[in-house]
Amino acid sequence: MVAERYCFLPRPVTSALTQEPLTVAEQRVLSYLGVGYSNKEIAWFLGKAEPTVKHQVSACLRKFGLSSRMRLIAALREQA
Repeated sequence: MVAERYCFLPRPVTSALTQEPLTVAEQRVLSYLGVGYSNKEIAWFLGKAEPTVKHQVSACLRKFGLSSRMRLIAALREQA
């Protein structure tokens, strides 16, 4: 079970697109978000509650100045 949980770890996300620094937790959430995982899947991978992940995604949207999850994913993929 543990091997399944960590076998596809995405690469870390930097904060070059945002003026405010990202927390380590936000960077981890964004690294999974950029790959296309849902909040529920991210919560499972990181061992967090789904509302916590949702809050961190919302904080990232605010820091990047974006209004949707899809725009955030597009910005992350452009940065790669």
